[in-house]
Amino acid sequence: MSAQPIPLRSAKAPKIDPQLAAVEAAIDYLMLPTVRPPLVREDGVHVVVADGEQFAQWTYALGGDVNRAPALDGASLWTLRTESPQRADGSTVRIRVHVALVHDEFVPAEFRGAASA
Repeated sequence: MSAQPIPLRSAKAPKIDPQLAAVEAAIDYLMLPTVRPPLVREDGVHVVVADGEQFAQWTYALGGDVNRAPALDGASLWTLRTESPQRADGSTVRIRVHVALVHDEFVPAEFRGAASA
């Protein structure tokens, strides 16, 4: 029995969205936490974090505006609207970082003044 080579399919690199690549590079470089892969949407790249401390890490690293949605069933969604660091061409990517926080759960002091609900 002789070994036969296995024909390979044409190896095309999968296309990676440049916005997603920029955000993933920022996550890796700044060692920012996420609980799931980022999602590219029309209004930017959305990232979900697990708790207030992880949300604070993003805010400290990138700055931006913090908004809080109205409380519903004892919890509210907090969103950081920020941007990636500048890329080589000078452009940035809009990033939306989200965390759901239960009422009275740890919220860093710098977020307590966010839009009330």
